Amino acid sequence: MTQASATDALFDMLSSVAPALVDRTRKHVVDELWNRPGLAPRERALVTVAVLVARNATLAYPHYFNKALDSGVSADALSEVLSHLGPYASLANAFAAIGAARDVLHQRGLQVDLQAAAAPQLLALDDVVPPTLQEAVFGIDEMAASSPALAHFTGSVLQRMIWCRPGLAARERVLVTLAALAALGQTERFPGYLALATHHGLRSEQLGEAMAHVAFYGGWGLAQKAAAALRPAP
Repeated sequence: MTQASATDALFDMLSSVAPALVDRTRKHVVDELWNRPGLAPRERALVTVAVLVARNATLAYPHYFNKALDSGVSADALSEVLSHLGPYASLANAFAAIGAARDVLHQRGLQVDLQAAAAPQLLALDDVVPPTLQEAVFGIDEMAASSPALAHFTGSVLQRMIWCRPGLAARERVLVTLAALAALGQTERFPGYLALATHHGLRSEQLGEAMAHVAFYGGWGLAQKAAAALRPAP
């Protein structure tokens, strides 16, 4: 089944119960949101995948994993996004998403470069997250007294093994992370990641576009909370 026919089948099912929802989705999501100029289609797809995994929206995975691949996300990049989301959206959510992604890739005859994914040549941390932002992003010193174990794993796993992987550009990693945090309502962690986003060239307009995806795919209240956290302090 092609992506277009799969979408039509979904809308046919929804029309039998909630036709107004179908009309709004076609007009404002399919025709408008995904075609706005403020964010590239690949970035919109990455943001949407991050929101869906954070919300464990398993029924949506086949459609949007296909859409991500159609939007320029390679099999290797999709694998990397799901690996990245493990610490942020939970291993359970990431595992469920990986199972669905495996099926989609198999149906399309695509494969992940497993050797490169398992043993990449890690980047230097300072090149991905500047030293001046590392505490704001990871908070290792902040948590060391109350949870030495968490501080240890943040340094050894999140900092060194996740953010230093070369499979995604740092700009995309921070965009995916902000989308997941927004979809989880964890905007108290935004400041460090917003500074990192600016460092890697993400503009406020692009982050604002990402929050529109959070609204449709994660919920309006979460998106409004996240959008408020994007505003600079007075």
